[in-house]
Amino acid sequence: MRIVEAEISDLACFFDYLGDQLTENGAEGEALFQPISRTQNNVSKQTREKFENGFDADLGSPNWRKLWLAKDSSGHICGHIDLRHHSEEYCFHRVLLGMGVSRKCRKQGVGEKMMEKVVSFCCENRSIDWLDLNVLSVNMPAKSLYLKCAFKVIGEISDYYRIEGESVSEITMTKCVKAYV
Repeated sequence: MRIVEAEISDLACFFDYLGDQLTENGAEGEALFQPISRTQNNVSKQTREKFENGFDADLGSPNWRKLWLAKDSSGHICGHIDLRHHSEEYCFHRVLLGMGVSRKCRKQGVGEKMMEKVVSFCCENRSIDWLDLNVLSVNMPAKSLYLKCAFKVIGEISDYYRIEGESVSEITMTKCVKAYV
């Protein structure tokens, strides 16, 4: 397993992987990991555009996005992790993290390896001090990974989503990546 920085040429395969991953969202009795219906398994045009436009944006700009892919020995994508800036003007010292690992590769350390790559990137980038993320409260495997990687829970919004009639809360977590903060 290797973690590589994505290039624009990786996006078509990444969107296919992401679509496949969305079919696993809440499937077979597992918890939801995306705040969308269990039947919504297509990657929206808006999501595609955000990733595509992020490649051309400079670090610190509102559209900035960075993507890394976990690839197996045959080059297939089995996980991803991405960073993007908060859209608020005075929050550019913080980034939002998103990630996923395909079902067949979970519990093999892929998530931790991707997290190490992102933390290293943030430490090298003096403009990034904090990693922030949101996770659905029902997604215990992801929450456990984030806690293991030293993220702290800073809040929970009860009944944040109503997905197929089900109330789902969202947890906000953060991690400082600068020693002086």
